[in-house]
Amino acid sequence: MAHEASGDRDAAIKAFELAVAVDPGRCASVLRLNRLLRDAGDPVRAGSVLAHGMLARGGDPDALARALIDEAEAARDDGMSDDALALVAHALATSPHAAAAHLPDLVVEAAGLLRDRQEEAVRWCDLAAPHAQDRYSLHHQRGFSLLLLNRPDEARRELAVSIALAPERMPSWYVLGQYHRLRFETEAALAAYRRVWESDHDLRWWAGLMIAQTLLLDGRLAESMAACDAVRLRNPAMGWARMIGGLVQLHAGDLDAAARAFDRERLNHPDTGRARVFRGMLRLALSRPQEALEDFDGRPGDFTCLAMSRLGRALALLELGDTAEASHLVGAAAREEGQWVAATLRLLGPLGQALAPLLAAVGNHAPAGAAGHGGPN
Repeated sequence: MAHEASGDRDAAIKAFELAVAVDPGRCASVLRLNRLLRDAGDPVRAGSVLAHGMLARGGDPDALARALIDEAEAARDDGMSDDALALVAHALATSPHAAAAHLPDLVVEAAGLLRDRQEEAVRWCDLAAPHAQDRYSLHHQRGFSLLLLNRPDEARRELAVSIALAPERMPSWYVLGQYHRLRFETEAALAAYRRVWESDHDLRWWAGLMIAQTLLLDGRLAESMAACDAVRLRNPAMGWARMIGGLVQLHAGDLDAAARAFDRERLNHPDTGRARVFRGMLRLALSRPQEALEDFDGRPGDFTCLAMSRLGRALALLELGDTAEASHLVGAAAREEGQWVAATLRLLGPLGQALAPLLAAVGNHAPAGAAGHGGPN
């Protein structure tokens, strides 16, 4: 593992080959060696390692799946979440029902680590559902993943169940706030976020910033800035408070103040794609679309930046005369990020109005008034 962490793949392969020779049934070592050999362009040896590991467990897929899940639990307990996730994934591929029935709550926990693979996360939860003991986490994870998959009605039902099961647990309240915010249900969103903000949960700082974003989407700029200030006061290290504050300044028409906020946070986190999105908005406001392209990578968004990466890039391309590529990005956003499009248009304000014909062409219709607030004034 030390060789792998240092980037010396050849030495890592030799070390894991020794580990597998000593204990051929040790699933974590087998999987790491398999992956390293595949990465090295040797799929034949990689397959052989995996096959021998299977035989070391007696060739029984159910037994192997349970062993993999046990090792995943040990890896999780040792703080090796990437290893735990890989072990769970292999266990489910080996014998999905045996793996999910063995430690179902661990399978649900691992589903929460899948990040950009939310359809797979839902499938893992479905496999674990008949056996799960922690019903709150099961329904919460389902709700979170379904919301990211643009299935808000199903997500709302799952969140209602998780909150009913454990109203004192904050993550579902936070995700419920996202659900309401994206539907422009301002007061319901604020109520959900404030539960988290007033708690001692680690999500409270993000909840404070989501309060600021919700108020910004509603055109309440002074209250939004006050919410950013409240987060900065209680947690000065929360750099995103400066970013959201800069967004408020942008909507207030103070482009210099917005630039200072965005540049300061970008210097603190120069490789953060999300931080660059906000600078891209500023460059659009300054009519510098070519420079804005540097900041919008066109990737799927998230709850903080919404569909800004794709729609911002589309807007820059449109201003540069590349209507075809702009239409392609708008179509991708409408298909994959439909729940974020209307809120993104409101954040873009008057700038986003140029995208309306492209959105109409792909059949996306933002809620009434989606672009009615939030532009520089």
